[in-house]
Amino acid sequence: MQTQEKFTIKNYTDIEGLESNVQRCTLFLHFGANNLKAVVASKSKNAIYSLKIIESKEKNIFKSSASDLKSLVENLYPFEFETTKIIIDNNRHSIVPEPLFAGDKAESYLKLNTVLDKNFKVLYNRIGNNKVSVFALNEDFYKSVISLFPHSEIIHETQLMMIFLSETNFKNDKETLFVNVHDSYIEVAQLKNSALNYYNTFRAEADTDIIYFVLSVAELQKLNPEKLHIILFGDVSNTGSLPALMKKYIPDVELLKRPETYSYPASFREFQEQQNYLPICSLLCE
Repeated sequence: MQTQEKFTIKNYTDIEGLESNVQRCTLFLHFGANNLKAVVASKSKNAIYSLKIIESKEKNIFKSSASDLKSLVENLYPFEFETTKIIIDNNRHSIVPEPLFAGDKAESYLKLNTVLDKNFKVLYNRIGNNKVSVFALNEDFYKSVISLFPHSEIIHETQLMMIFLSETNFKNDKETLFVNVHDSYIEVAQLKNSALNYYNTFRAEADTDIIYFVLSVAELQKLNPEKLHIILFGDVSNTGSLPALMKKYIPDVELLKRPETYSYPASFREFQEQQNYLPICSLLCE
């Protein structure tokens, strides 16, 4: 683990594999308020060659100047990548059914459940044929990203979650809730017949908040409490308090396993399989 001014850097990289295959790789940059997760992966090889996590408790990356952002990104890798994709991880987003979506009303969908700053940019991407991901980010940050990566696609990380859920077969999915844990909020999703049946986000500062919202969703969706199955992933540890506390109320709680589709650096053993899950699935948006 390295440390720079105001930043802590965790590096999980297969150097040999990356150097041998860099021309086949895409760089995925996952921007969060207090972290940047950079993933280098090859779709043709079904391989993840690198994950670098840059974290700061003091600095909000979304408020970085263009020069600071440029320095942060340029210091990641000594390579040029043919393709770079920008992925936003914030709680200013929503999923809208395609039949109900109109591009000129994108901002209004967000305002139903999100407080927007004055200086913001609203973007949206279609997910398959039946969903639209709508999200907002700081206008100055957007301009900085566009200037650094003028040809890069910008999507929200929830789009990866939607693709992952649609492409993975889960048994008894109608009694299952998927819970993606973030630092200050959670995403809760439910499938029915392998299609998205429910999705929402909730601000959650404590484990008890998370359990309350999960149980509320289960009641709202009329899920059988004796068959309720929770799949946790994201910012959660198997040795932390959340899984143990949740099992007091919900007997069947599972931590999501890393996809077997890809090969990974040996150093990925240093963090748990449910952690950094969506960044690891970056190739799904290729």
